[in-house]
Amino acid sequence: MMELMTIGPRSPWTIFDELESLQADMNRLLSTPEAPRQTRAVYPPLNAWSAPDGLIIDAELPGVEPSDVEISVDGDELELRGKVTTHEPAENEVVLRRERPSGEFQRTLQLPFRANTDAVKATFKNGILRVAVPRSEEEKPRKIAIESA
Repeated sequence: MMELMTIGPRSPWTIFDELESLQADMNRLLSTPEAPRQTRAVYPPLNAWSAPDGLIIDAELPGVEPSDVEISVDGDELELRGKVTTHEPAENEVVLRRERPSGEFQRTLQLPFRANTDAVKATFKNGILRVAVPRSEEEKPRKIAIESA
């Protein structure tokens, strides 16, 4: 398999960054017999943050059709499932680099609260899936009125 090479000057810091990354990968690989399974990338990569009414999750899904993604919420677990399809080379094409994942994926997240499953909303724009997961009414903080005696 051929690999494309970059032509032109390279920053010495880039080379050191690559060497440090290689050393970290080798340390993980050699540290335990189970390490190769741990070095697999988790897909899809995501960001999650707390909002006043619940949680918001952004998942990167470039090139994925929204119809190829399933979202399910059960209590305090959210599950993303789907399929990433990639271009398969024609008979006269040669693959030079293949870094993007392909195939089926599944990711389950433990939520920090029980979700209101009826109010979960998902939008998909520019390859980013955004899921808004509201808290169930029982989980929301309540103000307690103080009565005078």
